[in-house]
Amino acid sequence: MKALRNAGTLSVVGLIVLGLVALILSALALTRFGGVDAAPAPSSSPVSSSVESSPAGSSDPEPSASPSPSPEPSENPGASAGTGPTVVIIGDSTSVGDEAATWVGTAADELGWGDIVNLSAPGRGYLSVPRSCEAGPCATFIDSIAAIVEAGPDVVVTFGGTADGDYSLAEPAAAYFEALREELPDADLIAINPVTTDDTAEYWLTLHGRTIRAGVEAVDGTFVDVGQPGVGDGETLSSEAQADIAQQVVDQLS
Repeated sequence: MKALRNAGTLSVVGLIVLGLVALILSALALTRFGGVDAAPAPSSSPVSSSVESSPAGSSDPEPSASPSPSPEPSENPGASAGTGPTVVIIGDSTSVGDEAATWVGTAADELGWGDIVNLSAPGRGYLSVPRSCEAGPCATFIDSIAAIVEAGPDVVVTFGGTADGDYSLAEPAAAYFEALREELPDADLIAINPVTTDDTAEYWLTLHGRTIRAGVEAVDGTFVDVGQPGVGDGETLSSEAQADIAQQVVDQLS
């Protein structure tokens, strides 16, 4: 019995010692690692930190590179001078002179013609050769086709026949327009009736107009009848007659 009491006493003492050791170890741990139990509060979030670091009142940062400005539209080639069709005018004295003083200038402006090549000469016709040759060859219309083609026209305007007098133009006009169409299959061929500045317009001028119309329309060309606005003008067409011709040409070709 005495032995059992001694063993129990030792057990109690051992438990006490173990308890003290545990308390001491716990105290040491708390002393060394004090505050470990409480999780440290974060100093600041990344977002708030970046905002606070910006200067007060500063605006949003500019992008590193601004977008390139939209390119300016290129000029419209069609709006520049000389971009319209190339036009050859071949006729008699009615079409000779400064373009601004003849029907040619007004018609060109109104119809949007580009380069104008004027091969007109006094007295040129379907049968007659010019009295002078400052422009183009000294030849009739049909013998001037090579010069017309050389200009590379998109449009050819033939305006004459008065100097041919009272002779039939049926065959000469038909032959001229057929040859011209063969050389310029894609060009617009236009013919204007012959006009006079005499006191009266002879009936054969009306006949000339009819045969010229037949010749040009036979090759898918266009005939323009401007009437006889120059009757009584004398040696040359007046400015009023030129303006009247220009208006008729513009109206009928528009």
